Amino acid sequence: MTNVFEKPERSCFNLTHYAKLLPESHCVFIMPPGCSRILRLSSIEEGVSQNFTMFHLEQSDIINGSIESILIEGSIHTINRLSELGRRPKIFAVFVSCVDSFIGTDHDYVMTELNAFAPDIQFLDLAVDPINRDTLPPLVRLHHALTDLFVQDVSIAPLRRANWLGHYLRPDSENALRCALEQRGIASIHPLDCTTSDALRDMGNSLVNIVASPVALPAARKLKERFNTPYFNLVNPADPEAITEEVLLAL
Repeated sequence: MTNVFEKPERSCFNLTHYAKLLPESHCVFIMPPGCSRILRLSSIEEGVSQNFTMFHLEQSDIINGSIESILIEGSIHTINRLSELGRRPKIFAVFVSCVDSFIGTDHDYVMTELNAFAPDIQFLDLAVDPINRDTLPPLVRLHHALTDLFVQDVSIAPLRRANWLGHYLRPDSENALRCALEQRGIASIHPLDCTTSDALRDMGNSLVNIVASPVALPAARKLKERFNTPYFNLVNPADPEAITEEVLLAL
């Protein structure tokens, strides 16, 4: 047995896990030092610190109303630097934290400026603000942003594979539903399996979505509306064998 000591404020998930679901991406975090400290330590722990850039907000930035400038200039500086290094991202996620909820940042203006600067990059406007009770919880919104990248090619039939959504790890190779699907010739795919942004977008052509965590359930419902892709909710099933049979019968 090995004792593992974790930072108590980190819990079992933070944004480093989410960023690993975005291939060919870079994430910029513009927030107070207390928030970004956790992310910096975790990015090093997860071995993805090269995919993160931190800009610390000071009290004067908030008082002077310069947040939009910091978001735009910080993002442009980061993109230029990555381009010089031959690492220009295909996806660029801009994160803010709870403090943004109190200062009325004009995110539409920020995204307009960034899209004009780099139209070849897909920008994501994201917030991790658990104190915000006016919208969906942060993790739910993050999964919306992830699956909004999916694209469906209506000229082809759905590919015989199942998307696994909501969990930050691939389904275990011995997972009963995964094994049953593979026996039917239906492969399983998880965002971690996508090594390019195009492969991630191509998940919109899958046959079915498997919801492995409640945070992805609204995203699966939205994909049903967008692409008419059926989904199955595996969260706390009363009878795992019954849900497996239900999925197989539906397909």
